[in-house]
Parts: sequence; C-alpha cells; structure tokens
Amino acid sequence: MTIATRVFYRRIHFLHATHIPATGPVILLANHPGSLMDAALLGLLLNRPVHFFARGDIFKNKVIAALLRTLHMHPVHHHLDGRSSIHANDESFDTAIGLLQAGEIVLFFPEGFSHVDYYLLPFKKGAFRLAFQAMQKTGLPSLPIVPIGFHYTHPKALFSSVWVLASAPIETASWYSGYMHSPAKTVRQICTTAFQAISAITIQVEKNRAKLLFNLLELFRTDPGYQGLLPGQQWQAEKELSRFIQDCQEDQLSVYQEYFTLRDAHLLKEEWITAAELPGSTRQLAWICWPIALPGLLVHGIAIYTAKQLADAKVTRVDFYAWILVAAAALLDIGLHLVLFILIAALFSLTPAVLFLAASMLAGWISWKSAPYLLVARSRSKCKKIPADSLQLLRAKRAKLMETIKVFLA
Repeated sequence: MTIATRVFYRRIHFLHATHIPATGPVILLANHPGSLMDAALLGLLLNRPVHFFARGDIFKNKVIAALLRTLHMHPVHHHLDGRSSIHANDESFDTAIGLLQAGEIVLFFPEGFSHVDYYLLPFKKGAFRLAFQAMQKTGLPSLPIVPIGFHYTHPKALFSSVWVLASAPIETASWYSGYMHSPAKTVRQICTTAFQAISAITIQVEKNRAKLLFNLLELFRTDPGYQGLLPGQQWQAEKELSRFIQDCQEDQLSVYQEYFTLRDAHLLKEEWITAAELPGSTRQLAWICWPIALPGLLVHGIAIYTAKQLADAKVTRVDFYAWILVAAAALLDIGLHLVLFILIAALFSLTPAVLFLAASMLAGWISWKSAPYLLVARSRSKCKKIPADSLQLLRAKRAKLMETIKVFLA
C-alpha cells in the first residue's frame, strides 16, 4: 500500500511536521478531502501508528471490520442512527481515551464527512469533548491538538501531488479550567479556534468560484517560475491565489473564465496544451522513453489499468476515487506477482523466482521515472486535431491569463 501510494502521488509534501510531537498522546484534527486516503497519507508520513475513526456503517461486515481494524481504524456512529448508536459511541470514546492514555496518536475529521470542496463544513464537537474527558479520566496534564490541512492538486489524476500541513498545537491545558466551570462554552470556543487554525492551512473559496480556482491552479502549476519554488512557497502561492479569487469582483471572474471556456469548447485539458508547447528535445525524449519503460508497464500496468477500470466503473464519489484506485492496484499487483512467483518457483527454482521479483521492481521504478515523459508524448498528440488558428487564439489567451496570475509568484 505504501508503494502504491507513492506511485499514485508523484510528490507528497509534508510541511511543518515538527509541530506533531514525536512521543506521547496527540489528537490530530484534519480537513477531509480525500476519504480514507487522508488517514493513509498520515500513516505513511509519520513514524508512529495513527488511529482514526470512520463511519460505523462500514464496519457492519465482519471481514471488512477485521481488515479495517488492522489499519488502526475504529467505528464512530452518527446520532441519527438511533439509540443503539449512543451506546456504541460510548465504546468508541472509551477506545479513544484508552489509546491516548497509552500515548498513541488519534486522528479525527471534525467535519464528519469527506468532500473535495474548497471550504470547510461546520465542525462537530466530539473530538474536543473527548480531549477534556481524556484529561479528566487519565490525569494527563495536557493533550496537544494538532491541526492538519490536506491539499490535493487533483482528486483523481495519477501522478498528482499533495501537501500535508501541520499547524502549531492547541494546548488543552490552557482551556481545562474553563471547561471545568463551563464545558459547553469552552468546547465551542476551542472548536472555533481549531476551525480558524485549519482554515489558515487549507484552501478556502466560495462554492461558485471553486471550478475557476481549480482551473487557475492547474494553469499556475505549469509555469516554470512556480515549478522552481520550494514546496512551502508553492503552497503559499496557491493560498494567495485562492484569496485573490475569493475577493475578486464577479465581472473580473468572467474575464478569467474566457480562456477556460474556449479550452473546454475544444475538449482540451491543460496538460495537453502544456505538452504541445514544450521544446522539441523534450518531446523526442518522450518517445525514447517508451521502449525503456515498456517492461515495467507490461508487468505492473495490468494491475493499474484494471484498478482504474474498476474505480471508473464503481466509484461514484470523487473523494473515494484515489483510495479505491490505490488499494485495488496494490492488491492486484501483489496478487499477480505472488502467482507469477509461485509459478516460476514451481517450474524452475526459487532463485529465478526471486530474480524475477527484483527485476520487476527495477522495471517498475524505471517506468515510474519515465512516466512524465510518456504523458508528454500522449498529451501532445491530443492538440494536433485542433485547427492552427484556434490553437493560436487559445495560446494567446492562455499567455495573457498566465501573466495576470504570475504576480502571485513574487
């Protein structure tokens, strides 16, 4: 699963990780744009197990429940599920308190639901009550609550990037006396503080401006100046651009939308236009990479292709797509290699079977390194069908828009 996640996301940027204590109990609070992938990424990035709570209904199947618990997942139930859910949630609270008492990390998604929108839903207050109850029951002098922000460049695209940002811990010790005198008021106040902290490390824009911002960010990332920035600087530039779009007047937004309307009318994607403008040497290198990458594509591509077909056919929610694709690709690839390993060992001996696995891993690594060049070759061919005058007009509008947004690279 770790390798599959590293393959899906070409770049995983973990910023301000030192805000998360290396030892002792910690509560992590995060926005929730990527379903189970959010928790999987934190488990990958931290050198400690991350326990997190997911909707109780996905634990109904005993086999699935057992599998989820091996991934440090625990059920939490909605009050609308009925009176039985209240008792079940008491057990969940006890589980969480026990984990914190044992010095573990517990992750909560206070929005309650996963969604890909560029805004936060109102926070549920259960995690904050839990923090104070854990201090009461265990005698912990303080329990740090660390805000976490996830920012994905694309919810579905292979070889996309993701930023994971940590903010300064909210120390519950300074709130504890207030909680003892006025629990409800203190929980509301610390909930507001956490909401503001996560807002500061996530992209926030009104729903009717989200698509334009998404398109602008895609264009923004193709600029060489942006690509030369450090990950933290890239994130800050994207945050500034989102603030600009949020504050922009409606008439100005329509001007920015012109290029994307024309692009969509020709059924083009941003990466296709970017590839068409690359120098000839880069395009030639793309074709050279095909024979080099072919062995890895043959060995590992079957699993990835099958997983993608499965995700395209079965996944109806965008926020679940990456997790299903990565999990399915990992399981299929492991299964295929296990069958081939056993077959080679049975027909020949153990040595060639081990050599096959080593060669397969090397071929996969070469294919992964070659993937950007392969995508260039594929993308460039998409623009050849567009009339030259239309493509020229499109490039002119693109260049003008790029000059407008490049100010955020300063």
